[in-house]
Amino acid sequence: MKIEAVRIQSFKSFDDSGWVELSEHFTVLVGQNNAGKSAFLQAFNTTGPFIANSHHSAHLPEGAASPDSVISFRLKIDGQELLERALHWTSIKVPTIRELGAEVLTMHFTSSHRHVLEMRHGSNNFKMPAAPAYGLFDAEQKPVLTAQAYIDRNGQKIGQVNITPIMGDHDDHIPSLVADVLTRATFLFNAERYSIGRCAMDGKDRLAPDARNLPYMLLKLNKSHKRMEQFQELVSEVLPSIKRILISAMGTEVEISVQSHTSMREDLAIPLNECGTGVAQVLAILYVAVAYPAAQIIIDEPNSFLHPAATRRLLNVLRRFDQHQFLLSTHAAEVIAATRPENLILLQWDEEQSETVITTNSGEDIDHVRTSLGEIGATLADIFGYDLVVFVEGPTEKACFPLLLPAGNRTAINFVAMREASALTSTKPQALFDIYANGVASSALLPPVTRFSFDQEGRSEQQRADVIRAARGAARFLPRPMFENYLLHPVALSVLLQRLDGQAEKTTPDAISRWIDENYAKHPVKGIPNTSPMTCDAAKLLGIMFEELTEIRFEHRKVEHGEDLTRWLLENDPSYLDELVAHIKALLV
Repeated sequence: MKIEAVRIQSFKSFDDSGWVELSEHFTVLVGQNNAGKSAFLQAFNTTGPFIANSHHSAHLPEGAASPDSVISFRLKIDGQELLERALHWTSIKVPTIRELGAEVLTMHFTSSHRHVLEMRHGSNNFKMPAAPAYGLFDAEQKPVLTAQAYIDRNGQKIGQVNITPIMGDHDDHIPSLVADVLTRATFLFNAERYSIGRCAMDGKDRLAPDARNLPYMLLKLNKSHKRMEQFQELVSEVLPSIKRILISAMGTEVEISVQSHTSMREDLAIPLNECGTGVAQVLAILYVAVAYPAAQIIIDEPNSFLHPAATRRLLNVLRRFDQHQFLLSTHAAEVIAATRPENLILLQWDEEQSETVITTNSGEDIDHVRTSLGEIGATLADIFGYDLVVFVEGPTEKACFPLLLPAGNRTAINFVAMREASALTSTKPQALFDIYANGVASSALLPPVTRFSFDQEGRSEQQRADVIRAARGAARFLPRPMFENYLLHPVALSVLLQRLDGQAEKTTPDAISRWIDENYAKHPVKGIPNTSPMTCDAAKLLGIMFEELTEIRFEHRKVEHGEDLTRWLLENDPSYLDELVAHIKALLV
């Protein structure tokens, strides 16, 4: 079975999601806190009574009744799966017509079908809009009968079939069989601490929805040596400190212990309930992956209960299980990178519409985003989860620009150093911005605002004009040739050099000022009139200054010393950086 799509109506933050397509392997939900990710996943909690939680909209009058909650699943189910569930019953009833008779059972149980199953408030309250015909006959033109089949439990087959003219609400077991297939193979793992290390021998044949009977299920898994060894190896792969999972039967109870010592001494094993957060979830998730031929595994925020490295290892393991269908929610870029999802769903709270809205990206879109970002030296981690990303000229700007953000800034901003920014803008600037124009800018992975900050260095006036035009307002150039032109402050440089090299006459503020005046003209920037220190090649000038004034004892380290000088200027002469601060403010608009 696969869940092809889900539709959530009047449930928590969802008014009507419409049909949301899921991939056959990995689908990932992303979105900010309180956007509706957990509500989306809770819609898949099909075991036990479904508790309606109607959507409350600001568009409804206060006190007005909200529509009933309805969760609809579009399922692809093989007929053999339905038959396997039917064989656990004593008898089943299926709608038919006289012309089909008992043949309707063969049609249901031998072919693959797409079914829409609706879940409503209450216990086992499943409905199917296609009933009673399910596309197999015309219920409006023919009287509907009931095919009642008795199950031969010993022979594991359908036995005697009686056709009766009675057809009532309780004479159609197809919705219950379809729901049985769905509920038995769907597992939801929440982002909370699990205390599932000990349980009774409950005799159940499947893992409980909250995994509370995991010890008993692992005890049963021991009967299959091959699968148990696979489970043990995968646990150690995800959590290398764990050497073995021990299952102990104690009277009518079973307990899980974790062995982390290579000596395998029993007295050094730790009960699972005393282990750290996330260990129990890993065991339960891997049990389902190993024990079930096909399952729907739903994980809420795996990065919230696992270390990032363990999260990556778990997801790398799960990708090997092609027979399972996975649905995850996350805040973390590394989860997207590790899962390489075929489908990415962005959830956002729309205050005006008073509901959660959904944007979907295919796996091809995600690969396109990853490839395109790679063209400018960025990764998903650089851009995912931010309100605004500013691509800057290099690592010095990446380190220093955040120091210059306005006080009280509440926007989540990341500054990302571009790779070979000069080549990108000096040849075909349109190609750079086409990355964002051709579908990437609308991706759920990217923030709503992207900006570019470039140096003037190495670009002619025409090239700068081409970049600004191609960027459509997303790019700005520093007013001076480069960032280092804002660091030629004699007092700040004197403080830095004397801290590095000790007190010296040639590194006093006056001496540094004279040195700059005497040397800046030797280092012009191509295409820019070199009329003052503000227009020279300041990076080269600083490199030579450090060599000469310290007699090569210290070299100019652009990032480290850039940060030092910027911090000193902000504390001691902030107005000196007013022009640079104004440039950064303009990028944030």
